[in-house]
Amino acid sequence: MTPNSRETKARLMLWTTALIWGGGFVAGKMALTGLSPWGVLFWRFGLAALVFLPFFYRRILRQWKGLFVFALLSGLLLALSLAVQLWGLSYTTSARQSFLFTTYVAEAPFVSWAVLKKRPPAKAFAGGFLALSGIGLIAGNGAGDIRLGDFITLASSLLFTLQIVFVGKYMKKDMDIFVFSFIQFSAAALLSLLLLSLQGGPFLPSGSECVEGVLFLGILNTAAAFTLQNGAQKYLPDVTVSLISSMESVFGFLFSCLYYGNPVTPSFLAGGALCFSAIVLNGVGNKKIEDRR
Repeated sequence: MTPNSRETKARLMLWTTALIWGGGFVAGKMALTGLSPWGVLFWRFGLAALVFLPFFYRRILRQWKGLFVFALLSGLLLALSLAVQLWGLSYTTSARQSFLFTTYVAEAPFVSWAVLKKRPPAKAFAGGFLALSGIGLIAGNGAGDIRLGDFITLASSLLFTLQIVFVGKYMKKDMDIFVFSFIQFSAAALLSLLLLSLQGGPFLPSGSECVEGVLFLGILNTAAAFTLQNGAQKYLPDVTVSLISSMESVFGFLFSCLYYGNPVTPSFLAGGALCFSAIVLNGVGNKKIEDRR
């Protein structure tokens, strides 16, 4: 497979990830009807790990030692960022959070610069500004009120940015994505179980809406989507990953409109156009991952 075809495949993987994650905002709200944030995360990551175990247990047994520390740290950071996100979702709507959470697209160039010590190109900052402007248009959506959940969501987006940059820094092309993802999900599930036990709250999902939300989060939003994202990060820069992934905000808002009946306004359409423009701008002429390793 040529470098160009690998990059094209990686971009398609990220677009699929964004589509699935868009549905995750609604699924998260559904799951919270019968579980606490840590309970949702335990079932989400536990189910994802169980999906991989029967298919890849031989590879896991052979390779887990070489990936353990990296995948463990990634899983702990991932669980923390998504727990804060779910906490914020308890105080805001899924439509608003779908755009506020994706401010990581504007944070990624700065965090990547701080961690990798390599200044991103000017278009990365321009793309981040365009995307953030689009997110602002859609998040406001004609309503100027700022909610507690909005600030919590912004904090979770910063943690998620750190996770993206961390994986981008240490992920190598020869790493087994399925082994890495299994350890990552298992670590996140165990941390969530520990904190659920300390915090208290329901352990089993309660109600059909909660069960449906948990199943979507565990099988599609986590097992499928995060594996696609981890694989794509082998061949694309962190900023590109964050920009394409940020389209989950557009899909999330659309799914919220379909499920909860939220109206589609001119500000949403304008904001979505700005987000898409940011992705197009960043996607032209990027260096391949081989130039960054």
